[in-house]
Amino acid sequence: MNRQFTMKRFFKQVLAATLGFFIALVVLVALSLSIVIWFSSQPKPAKLSSPAVLCIDLAGQLVEYNPKAAPPAWIVERNRSLDLVGLKAAIKNAQTDRHIKGIYLSVGQLAAGWASLAEIREALQAFKATGKFIVAYGEHYTPKTFYVASLADEVVAHPASLFLFNGLSLQMTFYKGLLDKLGAKAQVFVAGKYKGGPEPWGRKAMSKANKHQCEILLDALYDHLIDNVAAARGLSSTSLRKMAHELAIKTPQEARAAQLITEIGDADDVEAWIRAKLGLAEGNDVDYVSLKNYTQIRRAQAPKSSKAQVAVLVASGSITDDPEESDSINTQKFVENLQKLRKDPTVKAIVLRINSPGGSVLASATMWKELMRTRACKPIVASMSDVVASGGYYLALACNYIIAHPITITGSIGVYAFYFTIDSLLSKLGITVDGVKTAPSADFFSMTRPPSARERAAIQGLIDRSYENFVALLATSRQLTLEEAECVSGGRIWTGSLAKDNGLVDELGSLEDAIKKAASLASLEKGYTVSYYPKAGTWLEGVLKILKGKQAAMLVDQAHHQLDPYLQIILKLCAMRGIQARLPYDIEID
Repeated sequence: MNRQFTMKRFFKQVLAATLGFFIALVVLVALSLSIVIWFSSQPKPAKLSSPAVLCIDLAGQLVEYNPKAAPPAWIVERNRSLDLVGLKAAIKNAQTDRHIKGIYLSVGQLAAGWASLAEIREALQAFKATGKFIVAYGEHYTPKTFYVASLADEVVAHPASLFLFNGLSLQMTFYKGLLDKLGAKAQVFVAGKYKGGPEPWGRKAMSKANKHQCEILLDALYDHLIDNVAAARGLSSTSLRKMAHELAIKTPQEARAAQLITEIGDADDVEAWIRAKLGLAEGNDVDYVSLKNYTQIRRAQAPKSSKAQVAVLVASGSITDDPEESDSINTQKFVENLQKLRKDPTVKAIVLRINSPGGSVLASATMWKELMRTRACKPIVASMSDVVASGGYYLALACNYIIAHPITITGSIGVYAFYFTIDSLLSKLGITVDGVKTAPSADFFSMTRPPSARERAAIQGLIDRSYENFVALLATSRQLTLEEAECVSGGRIWTGSLAKDNGLVDELGSLEDAIKKAASLASLEKGYTVSYYPKAGTWLEGVLKILKGKQAAMLVDQAHHQLDPYLQIILKLCAMRGIQARLPYDIEID
């Protein structure tokens, strides 16, 4: 009996192993075939013919830098991403490329920050200054995409589209009313008058201090938008403000009458304009080159790099010590990259390109320390992108020099922490909790009871000490008195221009300005190259990351798309650990 049972188990194990082997073999063959098909289907970079037009799709998610290798055709990312570094490089190369006669901006739905858009716009202005043309066409313009497209020689809108020029808005969603109904309460601990991080959970509306700083921020961005669009379209800022105030522009016809756009038409009309601009004879096609193909062509033509390099380390996302959190600045990876750059003899200077609302105080402090070690060997210049706030600004304080864009959102020097208690909810449900403990606070941070006065005082003490350390670091790094540092702290957010006025940054400029400054600090002449980090992973790593992202996206898709922002908030809350030096909320200005 035992022998018969053993033989059965043996044959089951053999069958399972054999089946597993064949499944793995099929998967491996399929993957290999896909790789071969993908590589064989990739167009080889061809030489450009003249005249050519560079096509740029202003659509998808604008990211700082995308080091991932391209995936095969059967694996595509859920949302298209537009690489800011690659986009600006292509526009700059097109300036001096004798084959490229113009740029075609195809305007769609673009998720991007204002400072990044400003850098794209500045690159396009430099291109236009060479005498080459820019044409923009869109079926739907937003304030952000119109801000970029407004400098085009020809701005075309589809006749059936909606064209609104109605100003900017900034809104926050508050959840205290929901928590009250559920019987839950946010236990909030804050240091900084303007630090509104936990406000959505502890209030039903913005505090006066928070609303005041947001009004200043919004007005500064609106001034920038109005002044730049007015200059591009040959209008007065006063007339533009009046249009927005009176909601005078709602259709393409009204936009053309107000000289915001030049033409109403479709893609065929745009091509006719381009053909006339290029002087093409009937029957000759326009040679359009996509951004992707143009990048490949220029990469193939790029000269060999010199030994000396300025390394640009891109730090984008929330600051965390959780290695599983995607699209974040992870402590371990950040430190590893810095150590590699520090030990690399060809890297003479570093630009830390930051786009972060902040995050964990502990993670920020760890990264700051590693930056200080590196700074002792090589100069580091901080380049601020869309948002460099709280913990993100903490990182900038470790750099030799700080450059911000005029409309960068920065500051927010303050800290907070909060957690939820649900004792009232449990009571409503008839649930009770009981137990034993060895000390009164052995169940510290329990969700089943509110904190005692002693516990609240202990947490607030930790918050206050973290804040005092942050302010002291600011004073030391920026050569301010403690009183001066306190005046510009308090959790208050600033634009880059206001940050410079208050001594928080050294200079206003772009990423390119930061690279030039880093080279200058390292006493480098023109013979240096610029390299971007982190470097791309292996092809397989990129595929696995995309597949993981698609799996998460499928789960989110099961909910209504309107709930997605709220689901993201919950995911971010779950990822928060410890005391936070983080921008109070995600600022989305439309």
